[in-house]
Amino acid sequence: MSGALIPTRRDLPESADPLAMFAEFLRLDVAAGDASEHTIRSYFGNVRQFSRWCQDRGIMPAHATEADLKDYRAWLVGQYARATTATKLAAVRRFYQMAQSRGLRPDNPAEGLKAPRDRTDAAERRKWLSLGEVTTVLAQVKGNKPAALRDRAILALLIECGPRVAELASLDVADVDLERGEIRVTGKGNKTRTLLPVGPAVDAMRRWLEARELVAMPGETAVFVALPRKRQGRGERMTTQAIRDLTNKYLERAGCKRPGVSCHSFRHSFATLSLAAGATLQNVSDALGHASVTTTQVYAKIVDRRRGNPSQFMADLLGQVA
Repeated sequence: MSGALIPTRRDLPESADPLAMFAEFLRLDVAAGDASEHTIRSYFGNVRQFSRWCQDRGIMPAHATEADLKDYRAWLVGQYARATTATKLAAVRRFYQMAQSRGLRPDNPAEGLKAPRDRTDAAERRKWLSLGEVTTVLAQVKGNKPAALRDRAILALLIECGPRVAELASLDVADVDLERGEIRVTGKGNKTRTLLPVGPAVDAMRRWLEARELVAMPGETAVFVALPRKRQGRGERMTTQAIRDLTNKYLERAGCKRPGVSCHSFRHSFATLSLAAGATLQNVSDALGHASVTTTQVYAKIVDRRRGNPSQFMADLLGQVA
């Protein structure tokens, strides 16, 4: 890349704040101005991480070269899984798309920046828990104090309905109608859908909502609130990271935490186990909020592989011989 294409400090407006401009870009331009809060936070957080990486190396993000971005990609590959690396690089590409459109620089050095391909089969990348494991995880929640009631409700919904963690974090009390057995969540692209919990999840939610009235900050609308360590305080809405940390804690206690297994694994488990038990592909797709049933087919592939496992047929044959 020619050095002449890289703007100098005097080429930039004195008031230019790339991160502030990117925040405005996310709010106004991404998804035609209708991006979800989760999407905006994710993009901004990933670009802020990139900005800090640049600062640690004495690079101004608005002046970064294609070589700098390739160095950043190499750093990401050494730190994260390929899917995570791809997500973070997508945010950086958006950042430079904004920088070019807003006149911060004449070129887009990230235009061709791609993550290394993950050649692992999609079904192999889905890390799910067995029925015994999800039952064991839920059993780790002990007692009936507010924290336990909240944690049990979160885990029960994750296991029984498979929502995204961001959907739980954004859930408001007004979205829950336990008499009808309905919970309205807002997913990707601000699309809403209805979860239909039954049995344990309904009971867990009812008990938590009763306790929540005593521990939530006055005026707080969130279903799930953080519980302050000090008894005098009251809780505000939990963040997505707080919910992830909570689920990781119970996965650890249950002995189910392993590489690739995280909060999102409950969603994979819901899809895989419900299909194995007889749910239709279309119904599971609708419950997950997938835009196309094609996205859901990876779980059907997991189930079909196990049902048609050649090793099981061989084991049966060998048992007949014995």
